[in-house]
Amino acid sequence: MRLRGRRRLAIALLVVVVAAGALVGVAIRQGSPASLVARKGHLAAVEVAPGGEDAISTMSQLTLRRSTGRDVSALVRVPRGPGPHPAAVLLGGVNRGRRVAGVRGLDAIARHAVIVSPDYPLPARRGGWDGWRAITMPFKLRPAAFDTVADILLLLDYLDSRPDVAKTRLFLVGSSLGAPAVAIAGGIDARPAAVVALYGGGKIGALVSHALTHPDQPSPHPPWRAWLLGHALALGVAPLAPERYVAGIAPRPFLMVNGADDSLVPRASVLALYEAAKAPKELIWVSSEHVQPDEADLIRRLSVTIVTWLTARGLLPSAE
Repeated sequence: MRLRGRRRLAIALLVVVVAAGALVGVAIRQGSPASLVARKGHLAAVEVAPGGEDAISTMSQLTLRRSTGRDVSALVRVPRGPGPHPAAVLLGGVNRGRRVAGVRGLDAIARHAVIVSPDYPLPARRGGWDGWRAITMPFKLRPAAFDTVADILLLLDYLDSRPDVAKTRLFLVGSSLGAPAVAIAGGIDARPAAVVALYGGGKIGALVSHALTHPDQPSPHPPWRAWLLGHALALGVAPLAPERYVAGIAPRPFLMVNGADDSLVPRASVLALYEAAKAPKELIWVSSEHVQPDEADLIRRLSVTIVTWLTARGLLPSAE
């Protein structure tokens, strides 16, 4: 990019930061628990289509229609055998969306619990943070962040409506971008009996800034630009900082599982979220990089860790 183009981009980025700061007052109102519940609306109808099956479960494609007008597409995976079953809302990374419910390696959870996973409100787009498109990304992500939390609350309504679900054994699991989302939703909604955050953290501005400089990005940003974009996003979604809500999970248990070698999520971000949570809480470090949806062996190990933790708290049945 030529020098003149770089100057224009830098000026535009500064404008983005100022504009994002101006949105803080509006966002604070939109991010209150009452506003997020209102954004959720109520579950008006559920459309179901076959989604496949495996040896331990059956799957269905869902369209959840809500009173506020925006539908949620999801995949539900139901264990074979009679209920009532424990149940989880599971959010993976943005690239996988609802398909995360059916990934290889989740059998340890899926044989005991109903799992429902949504698509994100803003689908992943390759190169969305590249060049001039990066200018608009914080403004696109702002409503999507609020909608993601509202969608989790709506999925809890859906699980509550199922006669084969044990209402006292609901839990939330979020990985990567899903981790801060479930920490927020769990702090707002008292129905989940436990919350599990995988490979996520707090300090969203610093976390996004770090990720945008990562060499695995299609076009890594220089540190100054990544800092501006990351903190513009954090300002735009304020107050949806997971550190602000995670304490509300207590006295229900909160588990964090993070990779000791994770180059995408800085240790400072992990500790910021963990320290903001109240007991009972636990942080488990595993020897791995950032989890990817095609890493069946790692997902299998993580599933066993989650099952062991949930079983110890009476939320999943003990092995026979």
